Amino acid sequence: MKKRYSPLNQALHWITALCMFAILPLAWVMINAKAGSAIQHGTYNWHKTLGCIVLLVTVFRIGWRFIDGPPPYAERVAAWDRHLAHLVYWLFFAVMIWMPVTGFMESAYDGYPIKLFNLIQTPEIFAKNDHMASLFAWLHGLGQWPVYALIILHLLGVAFHLIFTKSGVLGRILPEHALDPNGL
Repeated sequence: MKKRYSPLNQALHWITALCMFAILPLAWVMINAKAGSAIQHGTYNWHKTLGCIVLLVTVFRIGWRFIDGPPPYAERVAAWDRHLAHLVYWLFFAVMIWMPVTGFMESAYDGYPIKLFNLIQTPEIFAKNDHMASLFAWLHGLGQWPVYALIILHLLGVAFHLIFTKSGVLGRILPEHALDPNGL
């Protein structure tokens, strides 16, 4: 019985985490940068590019989960804890689809197609529509606080298991050669 996620699942998890931890400060900079400045345009493009990466990786991860599922939890992880972890996992997937899709739609209707990696211009797919852009901006904004809450809940869960239950939860997502923090 496997104790860890497969190397592919681990890589996809850490790619997603890195992208999300880059997206958050980029969002702050792009919102607070001088309107129309090069820094604002550049950070918007990187924010959008990383959002696209998160979306593509998330869609792949959802499909791949049915082929290569997670390792079982240690017996000492309580049933309520497993259910909460499962709920947070799927809510994370939902928000990692919600945010890029609504952000993309906002940008597309606002007349600002994505410039991938701040280099590759994508085509305009919708006519500029201020009403639709505002709707998707509002929907995108709705996801902001759930993203923060889920990240915090996820990190608190990892810390709880690392410090208190010592159940090897963190070791499940670390590479085979990594030292399991709880020695499992």
